[in-house]
Amino acid sequence: MENNPEEEAKQILEKLRPGGMWEPAGLGLSYIREGATELKLVQQENTPIAAQARVRMRVLVESIGWTIDEEEVSMVDTSHLSPQEKHMHEIMLRQQSAQRWPCPKCETPLVAFPLEQAVWQFDGQQEMRLPDGEIEEVEQWCVIIECPVCDTKVPMEPYDFGLIAGDDLMTTYTNEVAKFIVMSRMEVIQKVDAKSSDVIILGTFCPFSGSLLPPHVRGTNVTWSELADKGEEE
Repeated sequence: MENNPEEEAKQILEKLRPGGMWEPAGLGLSYIREGATELKLVQQENTPIAAQARVRMRVLVESIGWTIDEEEVSMVDTSHLSPQEKHMHEIMLRQQSAQRWPCPKCETPLVAFPLEQAVWQFDGQQEMRLPDGEIEEVEQWCVIIECPVCDTKVPMEPYDFGLIAGDDLMTTYTNEVAKFIVMSRMEVIQKVDAKSSDVIILGTFCPFSGSLLPPHVRGTNVTWSELADKGEEE
């Protein structure tokens, strides 16, 4: 049974972390969660679609007991931007929002955590409804980071982790036996030309331990190095 718009909105907002950003698809609106049941509209595209959607979204959000602060909205003209430039602008806005995400216990910024020690955790399979109505099982992963102040372990969605971790950490993965670093096209060429023996293509499972690999490193060309001891494991 499909959820109605109110139920879907409630589920999305309840999962949104404090300071987290919500951008309803195709509406040109960007919201940030400010409190327990409060959103702040921080950006609106200067289009008729966004103007109409702003009214509809306010009605929807208020119908589930939440409030929206619309006092300081930045109007953005995206008519001159290519789809690629528009996408990059959206990513930049999300990264700026992520800089304010706090530890749920002591409010230390998540960006101040030792992110290089993050642990990728497989949480099993979950059914997901596709746009055509079909049901498909998808893998559920989270990334565990630990607060350096209060030792609280904070589970994050992989996408959210990428916003605060950056490309370097998202192209490095360490499991119980080895460290893998994703290579650029030029690095692959240089390694192949040098006939290096530390280059492999990753699949679904670690070629050394047989453990499941997170989706973001599957199908990538990587260099690998064996861990000196288990203490290096992330």
